[in-house]
Amino acid sequence: MAKLRLFANLREIAGETQVEIDADTVGAVVDTAIKRFGTEFERGVESARVWVNGDPASADAQVGVSDEVVLLPPVSGGAQPAQAVAAADFVGFLPLGFAILAFIANLQGQAFWGAFLVLGLAIWAADLSGVFAFRGRDMPALPIVVTGTIGVIAAHTMGSAGYGVSVGVAVLVALGWAVAFVSYRQIEIYSPMLLTSLIAGLAAASLTLSRSAFSPSDRAVDVFVVATFAGLALGAVAIRMQHLPLLDPFSVTALAAVLASVAAAALWDLDLVGYLLVGLGVAVSLVAGRGLSSMLRLGRVSLTEIPPGAVASFDSVLLAAAIYYPLIRIIL
Repeated sequence: MAKLRLFANLREIAGETQVEIDADTVGAVVDTAIKRFGTEFERGVESARVWVNGDPASADAQVGVSDEVVLLPPVSGGAQPAQAVAAADFVGFLPLGFAILAFIANLQGQAFWGAFLVLGLAIWAADLSGVFAFRGRDMPALPIVVTGTIGVIAAHTMGSAGYGVSVGVAVLVALGWAVAFVSYRQIEIYSPMLLTSLIAGLAAASLTLSRSAFSPSDRAVDVFVVATFAGLALGAVAIRMQHLPLLDPFSVTALAAVLASVAAAALWDLDLVGYLLVGLGVAVSLVAGRGLSSMLRLGRVSLTEIPPGAVASFDSVLLAAAIYYPLIRIIL
């Protein structure tokens, strides 16, 4: 009998951390486990990596009574726990590098900041489109970019009213795209297109207004960047190290966002209580954004799998950005 160790969602589905399976190859071990734990377990296995005694293994590898087979879903980092970070793991940190660029862009004028937002939305749209294509689904990137661009312009020229205008623009752009292209009239294509366009428009307008004369503080965008950067960075570390007890990635993300928001407010002599509440709003959005991300990129809500895509963390950031301006106006 070989020992099979399970992690993350596979462990939750099976209800066990380790099982013994009577089989003489890795493939037979996995197949037996699938028959025992069902179709949901099988879906999780499809994206998991297989290790035997600490080394990657193929399905035809022989195993015996002293061997340990490990199934590691992407949420576990795709590598044996406590090993060095693999090069592929750095893909998850691309949005954090983008956050550093946001600090630099925020030091420039409003026009430069608007162009930076549109660039970020274009990268996000292209990434989403690629993930949908991999799943055999269509997701046009252009409506997202168009809505975001109009959201920036509307907020810059119309002030707070531009935030509301971006909602109507998202609906019109998505409807126009569906009218122009018959294939996009299917509800399973139109719905995510409308949702992502709406998030893009609101996020673009919100972050434009948050550094304008309509914002309660000229440091509001700085606080947002610090809070989201800290939340995503420490959350990514927690995911990589979740074999440690009591280290929940979602709790770490939320707590880091709140503490970073308060720390930034203290650094720039802002309203500490106000930004504590703002940080709570950002934290909730970052965690909720993980569910949104899995829904868009996996086609189902799963908080234990890392959604595919180079900038999947943008999903959470843009959701937080979409509500940020109303949040600071109400609280501050």
